[in-house]
Amino acid sequence: MFEHAEKVVLAGKEYPIRCDINVLAEIQDQFDTIPNFEMLLTGVKIRKDKDGNALLDHDNKILFDRCDPSVRAIAAILPCMLREACGGGDLSEALDAVANARFDLYGTALQMHKELDKCFERKNV
Repeated sequence: MFEHAEKVVLAGKEYPIRCDINVLAEIQDQFDTIPNFEMLLTGVKIRKDKDGNALLDHDNKILFDRCDPSVRAIAAILPCMLREACGGGDLSEALDAVANARFDLYGTALQMHKELDKCFERKNV
């Protein structure tokens, strides 16, 4: 287990999570880019017109809207973060809680985002 790991609560039990190069690779495999995943995780989406083009403000900056964090993004990457933090430990209860959505959507997304940020802090030290 790693020191200072973020933790998530799944079905009432606390588990550490860890973002490392393996998790980042999985994010890229499933979501193309880390920023795409981060937007899904934080509940941000690009505002688009009826044709699917990004809308811009008067300074030609992209407009964004708020939405709920993506359950799909959490369900795809949270198991990876759990495995990296717990090594070979038994995660059957945790994975069952993820599969059955027994967690706080916003709190879990926030903790995952914090751990993603920490990954880049560690990488850039």
